[in-house]
Amino acid sequence: MFAEIKRLSTHISIYGLSNIISRSLSFILLPFYTNLLDTDQFGIAQIIFAFIALSYVLYAHGIDTSFVRFNLLQEPGFTRKNVFSTAFFSICATAVIFSAVVFFGADFFSRLCFNSEGSYRLFQWAAGILFFDTLAILPFLVLRTEERSTLFMILKVTNVALMLLLNIWFIAIKGEGVIGIFMANFYSSLLTFLMIFPIIVSRFAIQFSKEVYKELLKFGLPYIIPHLSIISMDLIDRFFIKMFLGQSETGIYGAGYKLAMAVVLAVTAFRLAWHPFFLSIANQDNAKLIYARVLSYYLLAIGWIYLAISYFIDDIVKIQIPGFNCYLINQDYWGGVAIVPLVMIAYIFSGVYVNFIVGIYIKKQSKYLPFVTGVSALLNVILNIILIPVYGIWGAAIATVAAYAVMAALLFVITQRFYPITYEYGRLLRIIIVIVGMYAVAFFTPENYAAVIKLGLLIAYPLFLLLTGFFNEGERRKIRQLLHI
Repeated sequence: MFAEIKRLSTHISIYGLSNIISRSLSFILLPFYTNLLDTDQFGIAQIIFAFIALSYVLYAHGIDTSFVRFNLLQEPGFTRKNVFSTAFFSICATAVIFSAVVFFGADFFSRLCFNSEGSYRLFQWAAGILFFDTLAILPFLVLRTEERSTLFMILKVTNVALMLLLNIWFIAIKGEGVIGIFMANFYSSLLTFLMIFPIIVSRFAIQFSKEVYKELLKFGLPYIIPHLSIISMDLIDRFFIKMFLGQSETGIYGAGYKLAMAVVLAVTAFRLAWHPFFLSIANQDNAKLIYARVLSYYLLAIGWIYLAISYFIDDIVKIQIPGFNCYLINQDYWGGVAIVPLVMIAYIFSGVYVNFIVGIYIKKQSKYLPFVTGVSALLNVILNIILIPVYGIWGAAIATVAAYAVMAALLFVITQRFYPITYEYGRLLRIIIVIVGMYAVAFFTPENYAAVIKLGLLIAYPLFLLLTGFFNEGERRKIRQLLHI
């Protein structure tokens, strides 16, 4: 078991590193954006990014999900080249059609989102971003399913470098303002696609199988609603905040959301490595035992990250940038800091959901996902409408936590019926007790001693777990070996 989990950990580490570098771009650029763009402009960017993310699900139309399964667990008569080529034809068709609709209908989308046509150029750039990002879906999935995580990391890091340089060029040097963000994204997407094009050439053949296409759609289409629901739980609150509180509050909320990036990175790294991993060991006798153990280790690791960010987020945003008369995050955006712990909890639940999805894939029961995610997304919308007018951006964060918690709980109840896994409930409870206790102690700590005590608590985290009896004998032995005790 340790060997399998070590393999998963290796890929999580590499995916995590690439994701840390890739997604940390949002955090690296956050001081850049908050100090060069006012909250109103940043609010506009948040709405456009939400539009891109929601549209991306329709562009992929479930082919990304079904490709992972059929590329790893090949059905009789299905070759990898056949699956790739058929999937790529489908992806290309939607990329061309949908991008044309967005580009030529930019005025309509601008009126829909902003009640004016003044932002139509942003949607035209968004059409280009969506086009090239869609064409890059399958090549990156090939790298994941073949566990070529190092090349995956190199390409993602290169993309980050391009994005960073282009943002500096268009916003700081050229002074393009908010449109510069999307110009930078477009050219970065184009150049990344050109870099990954050789992978397409090596896997592609002029062949289209109706049988393969039918199976890809049969498995993948039910995932459109789940993916759309999950993305909407992340992003639809921006539209409601704009509606009830205004564009400026949307920018403040968006900045606060991005400050929860450390947990987002960890969960995304876990998700990227998890799907190929659990499918690859599905036929092992001890597969369910490994799945249960992974959930315990996931909560163990993510809990420490949660505490670390919660403890020091206020100090992080108030760091003064050397040589510049400004803070890491502009003071106009500090109102979004309060929602960071709640946003992180929402993402922790999303990682739990990812763990529970094992049975859906193995037993091919994707028919349940539209219900699970649809109910959760509907709850999110209802809570946003109820809570935002009363509690402001806090209401949006609470709605997100509630929706992700319900989604994970529903998936657990359903999958246990046809693919029961005995999770380590006692160990999970011990982790939660330790995290809640450590959070409470830090919360009531006097300000003068807060930093030292918080740092001490973080260092002592494994010791607290040890005292609760969390670690079993095998794990204690491994720890002693690592520490040479």
